[in-house]
Amino acid sequence: MRPDNFPMRLSTLFLALACALPAVRAQQAPSFATPARDAAAAYIAQGDFIVTRLAAECLSVVGRAESPQTFVGTWKKRNQRYVNASSRYIDMRLQEAAGRGPGERDALMKQVRAAVQDNGEAAVRGLLQGRKEEGCMYGVTLVDTGSLDIKPGTSQYEQLEALAKWAEE
Repeated sequence: MRPDNFPMRLSTLFLALACALPAVRAQQAPSFATPARDAAAAYIAQGDFIVTRLAAECLSVVGRAESPQTFVGTWKKRNQRYVNASSRYIDMRLQEAAGRGPGERDALMKQVRAAVQDNGEAAVRGLLQGRKEEGCMYGVTLVDTGSLDIKPGTSQYEQLEALAKWAEE
């Protein structure tokens, strides 16, 4: 059985990721880029990474016949507004970095990818420690029940909602 504080530990990992993104910002940030948006976009991207890894690692372990793509697609559909906002924001940040000079876009992409993957892997490893079957069942249940969905009560919900509203402008 997994600890009941896993979603809280996941939020802590998301906050660690949020600290990594401001370090890659240019001294003269464009008007759309803010530390709060960086943190929200990172939070969403990392949630997507975790759900994707759980699907790849766990569906067959728990006897689910659906494909990982279907499982992740269901989560993305429930969180579409936020996933789209994160994608749009990160794309704009990468475009802005590309405008600063050769290699800037790739450097930013590498740092963002590393932060999302490193923290996401740590979260998945923590979830799957011990008996993989139990960890997988717990992880899949978290996704199925919407515990990893973005909704009121989610850590940083106000920032996530603000990012979604910005992306819809």
